[in-house]
Amino acid sequence: MMFTRGLLRIGDEQVPCEIRLSRRRRTLGIEVQPEPRIIVRAPAGWSRALIEARVTERATWIGRHVQRFRSLAAALPPAPAFVTGDLLPYLGELHRLEVVSAGRPAVARLPGALRVAVPPGAGPERVRRALETWYRARAGELFATLLDERCDWFLGRGHPRPTISVRRMTTRWGTLGPPAPHGASRMTLNLALIRAPRECGEYVVVHELCHLEHRGHGRGFYRLMDQRLPDWPERKRRLESLLLLQA
Repeated sequence: MMFTRGLLRIGDEQVPCEIRLSRRRRTLGIEVQPEPRIIVRAPAGWSRALIEARVTERATWIGRHVQRFRSLAAALPPAPAFVTGDLLPYLGELHRLEVVSAGRPAVARLPGALRVAVPPGAGPERVRRALETWYRARAGELFATLLDERCDWFLGRGHPRPTISVRRMTTRWGTLGPPAPHGASRMTLNLALIRAPRECGEYVVVHELCHLEHRGHGRGFYRLMDQRLPDWPERKRRLESLLLLQA
């Protein structure tokens, strides 16, 4: 295993690797993302040589996860062309796309299908935009519901209910910003979560809520995750296996 100009050589392939230093960290953290991409988080005082040595010790673990993501990516269906017959995920289920002509764009969910109405002669890009608008609306509704279901314990601890925003993100499922002047934090959630099963979105919401108590990912954070959502590791694994960050 070797570091070269932002790449980590694993066997015969090179994987993008970013090293992030933080004064708040006391231990090394390694995250393998679906692209695949590797993020190494280390204490600010550690030397490059020490970081590389510690990462090398985890070579087998890193290689196993990189290969898992490679295998999952190979099994993915082709990217949608946004024409009738495409298969599109929504809340963990595949729906057949039906494109029909109508005076104004609209999307309807039917049993096993998403019907998209667009003006006559409109092309795939118009279909894609109509679907994205619909996905965003459904995501906002879902995330608000999940937050309502899961925030009571945190409100009882004196934390204001976070505000929610939905956006496309390429490397994260969600983030929690610092409290605003009026006291509430902003929870930003990845639009891609609306394609995943509901329980996966719930995992991300609880994860971000736990950051109200613990800003980092230390032992206290994971103890709280275990208390608030005991099966979170399985939900996390299921979400990562979907490779939706590439969608």
